Amino acid sequence: MNSIRRRLAVAVATAILVATGVASASAQDVVIVSSGGAWQDAQNSALWAPAAKKLGITYSQDTMQNWAEIRAQVESGSVSWDIVQISIADEPLARAAGVIEKLDPGVVDPKVYAPGSFTEYFVPNSSYATLIAWNKNTYGENGPKSAADFFDAKKFPGKRAMWNQPGGMIEAAALALGTPRDKVYEFLSTPEGKKAAMDKLAELAPHVSVWWESGAQAAQLVKDGEVDMIMTWGGRVVGAINDGAKWDYTFNDGQLGVDGYVVVKGAPHRDAAMKFLAEMSKAEYQAKLPDTFATAPANLKAFDVAGYSPEKIATMASAPQNIGLQYPVDPTWWAANGAWASEAYDNMRLSR
Repeated sequence: MNSIRRRLAVAVATAILVATGVASASAQDVVIVSSGGAWQDAQNSALWAPAAKKLGITYSQDTMQNWAEIRAQVESGSVSWDIVQISIADEPLARAAGVIEKLDPGVVDPKVYAPGSFTEYFVPNSSYATLIAWNKNTYGENGPKSAADFFDAKKFPGKRAMWNQPGGMIEAAALALGTPRDKVYEFLSTPEGKKAAMDKLAELAPHVSVWWESGAQAAQLVKDGEVDMIMTWGGRVVGAINDGAKWDYTFNDGQLGVDGYVVVKGAPHRDAAMKFLAEMSKAEYQAKLPDTFATAPANLKAFDVAGYSPEKIATMASAPQNIGLQYPVDPTWWAANGAWASEAYDNMRLSR
């Protein structure tokens, strides 16, 4: 979307929100934004609602699917959002674009988070996996158990679904080429590696029937059995399974990521947003997040507060038995290569 179209879209969206009262800045203390569906419901139930009650503030919600929507608001000069949930991989891009605020002192407590999971602009809320899942009605227990399997349309024929954004998808292509998990970003830092990964994605593209746009859409694809396998966020898959979907998944070759919050540059309720973030990030709230969504809290003290069962811990991307099967997302690589990745990935998808 070019600059004029982005500005028009933001203006129209803002007008609709104000007209409907969904995100009226004058009626709420804070406007908070996530990706919708069960994940947003879980954050609202565990974090936002109880923290707002404790502080005695009001808030409204909106949804988005890509951090570039923050940029569209800032560039338009019509900022209606205060807090937005993004991934750690997107933080360097948003920071470089100058569209997020440096957090106030005290919002992030380095002592309670894993190294590399937070920044001066980003407070984490959860750990998650981008993983491979399959329809048991198609493959039974013998679905694709690795990136190589997912990319092997002869061994595993069927309809695939992948994200319409490159995060986790380009890395999976590198793994499918035989790259060790601890060498993925080294491989993708070379021109040869970049080309090989994009060629691998182009080879698979005819077998991708859906390029999903949101976590809620990915979960619906699983629930409806519209595809035979998918590469998406683990919490969406586990949620669909809990709702009755006959699917299974593997953490093998998964990408270990971190979700969290940023404050939009020029947020209309900046100070209230900072206080809200500091409160909702406490262990007492974080401990409840996995009760309604298959994720792991970012605040490590939450594990002591919650006392999760072994069955619950087994679904968590950061559990000891799962973490060694994955590779961590590298925000530094994405900061340096994000623009290339987005353009190359879009060109690959749209040329099929």
